[in-house]
Amino acid sequence: MPKPRRNRNPNIGENVRCLLKSLLFILAFGACDPEGRKKCEWTLEPEPDLMDRVDPGFIPVCARNRSRNKQDCRLQWTLVEAKNFSGKTFRYTDIQFTEKTMPKTIKTIKTRCP
Repeated sequence: MPKPRRNRNPNIGENVRCLLKSLLFILAFGACDPEGRKKCEWTLEPEPDLMDRVDPGFIPVCARNRSRNKQDCRLQWTLVEAKNFSGKTFRYTDIQFTEKTMPKTIKTIKTRCP
């Protein structure tokens, strides 16, 4: 009858626990903003194909993050405000909406990024 195999490393349980703790730490703190909503990477762009979906007096706009390939095209804003903000970067979290309807009406964007 063969002898039972002994662990070569008696601290293998401790190593596994250390690895799991490291993995949990990375997941908890490394992925707190996976879509980049808090980064200055978002721009507003008009979306004329969606003109039939917005209220009168507004134009459809998309908030796009081209570095992460994310977008939100459920937005509408006035033409004057959209022209003033076109091409400038901002944080998606800085967008303030008037109410929770679809499409979302932008009230203001708090800050612009340099």
